[in-house]
Amino acid sequence: MIGPGSAEEFIGGLQWADVPERARLRTLALVRDFAAVTCAGASTPTARVAASYAVAQHAGDQATLLYDGKRVAATGAAWANGVLANALDYDDGHRLVKGHPGAMVIPAALAVAETIDAPREEVMAAITVGYEVAVRAGIALHSRAADYHGSGAWGAVGAAAAGARLLGLDHVRIGHALGLAEYHAPMAPIMRSVADPAMTKDGCGWGAMTGLSSTLLAADGFSATDSAVLEVLREVQLSPARLGERWYVEDIYVKAYPCCRWSQPAIVAALAVRDRHGLTPESISQVTVRTFAPAAALSRRTPTTTEEAQYSLVWPVACALVDGDFSVAHVLAPGLDDDRISQLADRIVVQVDPALDADFPDVRRSAVLVETTDGARCSSELCAAPGDPEDPAWEDIVAAKFARHAGELPQASPLTPLLP
Repeated sequence: MIGPGSAEEFIGGLQWADVPERARLRTLALVRDFAAVTCAGASTPTARVAASYAVAQHAGDQATLLYDGKRVAATGAAWANGVLANALDYDDGHRLVKGHPGAMVIPAALAVAETIDAPREEVMAAITVGYEVAVRAGIALHSRAADYHGSGAWGAVGAAAAGARLLGLDHVRIGHALGLAEYHAPMAPIMRSVADPAMTKDGCGWGAMTGLSSTLLAADGFSATDSAVLEVLREVQLSPARLGERWYVEDIYVKAYPCCRWSQPAIVAALAVRDRHGLTPESISQVTVRTFAPAAALSRRTPTTTEEAQYSLVWPVACALVDGDFSVAHVLAPGLDDDRISQLADRIVVQVDPALDADFPDVRRSAVLVETTDGARCSSELCAAPGDPEDPAWEDIVAAKFARHAGELPQASPLTPLLP
């Protein structure tokens, strides 16, 4: 039974003015971050293949492929823009779901918004709804599934919620939209793509497209079986984490570096050691990274593709020690061909610390020990990744990314009206 304060009422009725100021500011900043990471990712092979596929297989004139500019069906735009958002693994995330809600929620909302010419405040309300539902869906999935599934597995539900909010679906159709998204979402076995990186990644394009397709089907009367996620959301409404009371969007992190979040604490640790001791690549005989088990599972091969560079632990640490940074240039050709970096990466050892592993995923920390050719041992403190929700530099990271990458944002982009 649907009652006052139900999950369906939140999804279908949230107004932008009803969102607390702190959550509004965070959502606006996340859209700005999305603009930066999609600009940065537009030149990747992954994004180019996805855009070409959308043009060929999702013909239409409803929505825009970001930075490509071509018009396609709404589902095709959600697909390609979802792939684009995650193309550099530079997009936002949430620690408890170990994945990327924005890469699915925002593309789905943009595609619907263009289709119906939705006002800015409606789009922002829908994006907020999408984040809140996606994170709760992810928490619910991880609590009941033995395997770790990529973001598309739960982000599709958030994308469906965002679309349902914009299309004004009634409570029954909202239930069907979420049920369809949950039923058809990609159960992406993400650890395969961690150990053997490829364009499969987190399944964000599939999550965005599946979520939007589910909303469009539900709007036309296509029914779904009972949704486990919707039942969880209804139960959540009886707890302190209820929708409209607990704003998970405020807990979203942003990334300072274009790679897996799990390697970013080690990047910070490596930079700290390098700067403190004035290290040069030639002076380093061995590097030991002490970290948690999922980070240790990242690829250790010399990367030949951007995905291999993003899903590596040793490559970003070597880049940080050699160049004092880890940037987009380090995950794209010709940045993958630096012999100094690849040679240093071969001298990096990774150790799993049981205490650090026990803290995961709530806390993700790493430390780096550098042994030099003259016998010195230079160690860092335990470091966390920048951009966590409690990081006071959170907004500065978004501002720096936007200034660095968003100069290519077209004036006609559907993102432009949403940017603060």
